[in-house]
Amino acid sequence: MTGKTARFAEFPRTVQASSANPAHRYRLVATHFAVHGAPSAPGATIDFAAEKISVYPIERMAEMAAAPSHATPVYALAKGGTLAVPTGKVFVRLAADQKLEDHATRFRDAGYEIEQAASHAPNAGWLRAAASSVAAALAGLDRLDAIPGVENVEPQMLSRAARKR
Repeated sequence: MTGKTARFAEFPRTVQASSANPAHRYRLVATHFAVHGAPSAPGATIDFAAEKISVYPIERMAEMAAAPSHATPVYALAKGGTLAVPTGKVFVRLAADQKLEDHATRFRDAGYEIEQAASHAPNAGWLRAAASSVAAALAGLDRLDAIPGVENVEPQMLSRAARKR
C-alpha cells in the first residue's frame, strides 16, 4: 500500500458484498478516497450530496486532509469497476420467523447496534458499528454473519447510478 493510502491500514483490503453470495467481493482501490461529512469541493470525482460524501483522486489526499471531516478508502467490485464508498451501515436479514430487536444483545456482543429496523420486514434492518467507525463496521461483518439466525449481511456501499444505453 502506498504512503498516501497507509492511513487506511485499519480497513480490510477486501469486503464481501453479501454473505449470501460470497463470490462477490469489493476490493480497496488505490486511486481514490472518500471524504465524509463535508460539502463537496471542486474536482470531486463523485458527489453524494444527500449523504455529504465526496470521492476524490488520491492525489488530493494531502489537500483534503485538513478538512473537518473524515476520510475512508474507496472500493470496487472489479478492477477498474464502479467506485463504491462504505458508509458504515450494514444491512442484516434474519430468518423470516425472527425479529431484529430480539437479536440486539447478540449484535452488541458482535460490536454493532441497531440503527433502524426495516418497516416492511421485521426480520431485517440497518446496523452501525458501536464504535461509530466505518472501518469497524467493515471489519466485523464475519461476526454478524456467525450469529445464529442471520441469513444475509451486506455493507452499505454507495456508487454512482449506472445509466442504461
